Amino acid sequence: MTPQRASTATAGLHRWETVREIVQQPAVWRAFAPQLATFAAEIQTWLERRAHEEIWFCGAGTSAFIGETLAAYLNRAPGPARFRAVPTTDLVSAPRSFLRPGVRALVVSFGRSGNSSESLGTLNLLNAHAPEADRLHITCNAESALAAPSLQGPGEQRTLVLPPETNDRGFAMTSSYTTMLLSALACFDPEPPADPVALLKRLADDAEGLIARGFDALARFPMPDRVVFLGSGPLTGTARECALKVLELTAGAISTSWDSTLGFRHGPKAVVNDKTLVFVLQSADPFTQAYDTDLAKEIAVQFSPQTVVRLGDVATGADVAVPATGNDAWGSVLHVLIGQMLAVIWSDRMGLNVDDPFAGRNLTRVVAGVQLYDLPKHAPAAYGAIDVGGSKIEAALFGENMQPIEKRRIDTRKQSYADLLDAIVEQADWLQAVAGKPTAIGIGLPGLIDPATGLSVTSNLPATGRSLGADLSARLGRPVPVENDCKCFALSEANGGAGEGYRTVFGLILGTGVGGGVCVDGRLVKGLNGLPGEVGHFGLPAERVAKHGLPLVACGCGRTGCYETYVSGPGLSCLAAHVAGRPARAEEIVAAASKGEAAMQTVLDIWLDLLCELIHTIQLTIDADCVVIGGGLSRMEGLAEDLAAAFETHKLPGVRSPVFRIAEHGDASGTRGAAILARQAAEAGRP
Repeated sequence: MTPQRASTATAGLHRWETVREIVQQPAVWRAFAPQLATFAAEIQTWLERRAHEEIWFCGAGTSAFIGETLAAYLNRAPGPARFRAVPTTDLVSAPRSFLRPGVRALVVSFGRSGNSSESLGTLNLLNAHAPEADRLHITCNAESALAAPSLQGPGEQRTLVLPPETNDRGFAMTSSYTTMLLSALACFDPEPPADPVALLKRLADDAEGLIARGFDALARFPMPDRVVFLGSGPLTGTARECALKVLELTAGAISTSWDSTLGFRHGPKAVVNDKTLVFVLQSADPFTQAYDTDLAKEIAVQFSPQTVVRLGDVATGADVAVPATGNDAWGSVLHVLIGQMLAVIWSDRMGLNVDDPFAGRNLTRVVAGVQLYDLPKHAPAAYGAIDVGGSKIEAALFGENMQPIEKRRIDTRKQSYADLLDAIVEQADWLQAVAGKPTAIGIGLPGLIDPATGLSVTSNLPATGRSLGADLSARLGRPVPVENDCKCFALSEANGGAGEGYRTVFGLILGTGVGGGVCVDGRLVKGLNGLPGEVGHFGLPAERVAKHGLPLVACGCGRTGCYETYVSGPGLSCLAAHVAGRPARAEEIVAAASKGEAAMQTVLDIWLDLLCELIHTIQLTIDADCVVIGGGLSRMEGLAEDLAAAFETHKLPGVRSPVFRIAEHGDASGTRGAAILARQAAEAGRP
């Protein structure tokens, strides 16, 4: 390749609008800096208040490459938000790959025109499927769709319209690209190298010097058949933008490629021949720069020293001087000037219309006319629950947010196992009819379910020794998880209930019996035999039995002296008979105690003492963060507060107490838990 004389190669370049737009960039940055600094400060306050979990940088083509530089740089900073480069070309065509319900997201849209098909498609998509997402629009066109309010939901929108001169009139995006990138950096960089006004002034000064000498210096390079731009980290997106500028302005006559410095070795290096120029955008990070230097040396040896051109600080051996900024993201706007100037020089040299190299052909300045398709709205998921009791079988349909939609009760058919199965299937069919489609169903019932065999052990249902889950799955043609009703209660309260936000939750039912369940990270702990939570059958401590002079009572499980015999509803009545001489229901005991009846107050004191001992044993075994109380006895006024106070004298010294809560979902919690059981099983793809 023969070098060109600079004086002839750049003659007449300033007749092109594109060249004037390249040259104006430093002045635009410098003039815009004060306004940008004010806007960026407001955005940073907004970001702190909104506490986003994900921040997407979206755009098409050149605007998408802005996001690649930003995400590579900003994810280095600590903080809860993760930054993603999401091209609108991908978001609009494959939205299910990106949209995630429940994520607090901010969508940052970049657009020179603000009216491209993908920009419009993104706005429509977000309004229809993510109306809760916040928006930040950065555009160069004050009359565009991006500049106008577009929210149709609870999310918030902020808009930054750049100076009108950034709305490049030429085909190629030049000042629009750099000014949008700098604007986003000012808004999102938590620790910029300097304040935005000083930093943009410094970059503008450096850019003016680079442009002043750049056209003549770069014109000395021969016009290649192929050009490669390489950069690492934030400069990978810059390399991609440089490659696109050359490809666009030469109307595809010069083939271009881009990659990361290390990635280039893995196949893409095959593009290099004796008519190829490889530009390496040197990183300001000495660690990364070592890899840039090694590759440049390798290409020089394998091909020729004239094949490779290093862009960066001349003190590090660069071939083309790009002022050192010490920061690859902010300094990328200087590297991209090289790609812009090379593209103009070669386009002009080929005799093309630099401002519109595709005049009358197949590409236009703004992509428009793309057929956009409406993404079908996801039909809200529904989950069915069937709570099988000794007298009633309740079916309930729940929505995605686990709020009840409709419920139905029928009598429990206990004549035979087949009759029981028919009744449950009838309720399952009703759920499907209400939902309008096959629905994941979970079932809760009193008794134990062996997690290994699926066999049930029940006391008041004809299902002992039967594999209820497998039999129902066969009848319904889909997996049906079955679990103990107390464990369903615990699952409900750990997920959107009183135990929400606590890692280890124990759900304790105090009703006709005493039982519960253990949840860790919102999921049930099943154990070897499905026993976790069967605390009603812990034995009463001898010391407490003796202290209160209590007789040992036979339990329905076949043992004697279980907690259930005194802490359950019937157990409390038994305690009243022993202490006060007469049995009484819980509400009668509470009412009598509140009227000053000493014997009934003693009954409550003993009951609370035994309950604290039970929870002490639970804590020694489970060490829960939160204990949620449910069942009929949980309705005692002030129970959670009384329990928290009394427990202080029962726990070991130096041990923290769990948080005590009353069930948020009350009597419906077991049924709701069965629906959550169905949802979790469906998500995991198993019964």
